[in-house]
Amino acid sequence: MSIESRQESERAVPRVVSAAISRHGSSKMLETYLGDIEYLVREQQWGEAVPLALALPHICAALADAGLRSSRAQYLQWCEVWVRPEQSDTCLSVPTPEALYAMARECAGADDLDAHGGVPMHALRQVRLRRLSRAAPPRREISLEEMSDLTDEPGPGREACVALLEAVRLWYSDSASMDATVQNNLARLAVLR
Repeated sequence: MSIESRQESERAVPRVVSAAISRHGSSKMLETYLGDIEYLVREQQWGEAVPLALALPHICAALADAGLRSSRAQYLQWCEVWVRPEQSDTCLSVPTPEALYAMARECAGADDLDAHGGVPMHALRQVRLRRLSRAAPPRREISLEEMSDLTDEPGPGREACVALLEAVRLWYSDSASMDATVQNNLARLAVLR
């Protein structure tokens, strides 16, 4: 086979390898944030875990927006699309988007994002700060069954943590890992001062 015909045949074959790699890629910054929440859940430090988990829809909505903006409507829409029960899980109920948003407002207090939307700076800063902190020892992921077995937290906080952690992982693997806007915003967030 000549060099020219080999080059033509290579052009004809679509490059699916790069799409497959990005589909399974991850964001170290986002994984660190999720790992911190899982650690807090495992240690049953609900006062810290629940607010971090409830900020996830704002973080994801902002990362998907070119201006890093989020709003109540975007929070609810993100939850509507991505927060859903596992098909195999029958013991854990999933809070509604409205319930998640009400819990998030309760944890954060009144928010400027309610009225007209904006950049959720506090939540994005938390993701970035966790990236900048010194490396934590490797943590094992906590499974849904393990989270479901933790009973110190009354249902809504525990259920919110479980549902949102699963939703973010699903969102990232199915959508965000291939979304240029999300990837650009993660890169921008990594270098913001």
